Amino acid sequence: MIEATGAAVELPQWAWQRPDMRSALRQRDVGALLRGVQQYTGASQGRIAVAVGMLQGRVSEIVRGMRTVTALESFERIAAGLDMPDDARMLLGLAPVHPAGLDHLGPPGVPRFSPSIRPSRRPVRRSNAAPRTQPR
Repeated sequence: MIEATGAAVELPQWAWQRPDMRSALRQRDVGALLRGVQQYTGASQGRIAVAVGMLQGRVSEIVRGMRTVTALESFERIAAGLDMPDDARMLLGLAPVHPAGLDHLGPPGVPRFSPSIRPSRRPVRRSNAAPRTQPR
């Protein structure tokens, strides 16, 4: 029976550090990666499929080497569904979720200024009038 929770399949941290898993990540070998997930978590193909947003048959094809993953969106879904840590995401060629050293930038949408770039002290005048085509 397939669990329809959609919750991530979480590997123990030590599993992400194993040479076989790191090699699979570097080579973007999703079949080997998913076989490792099954081995280190005991999760079924159906459970993995629900977590990564794929059909169980597709997961089976990937695990057996009959299909490869090439789409960035698929790599992202797999990384999210496996709750992949940032170092593993980067080995797979994906951006980290929590990039170290960028915490000072704050939440998205909040403008920040670099210490070397100072905002202008002069007010910017805006006009709703059409731009002039002739000089005064």
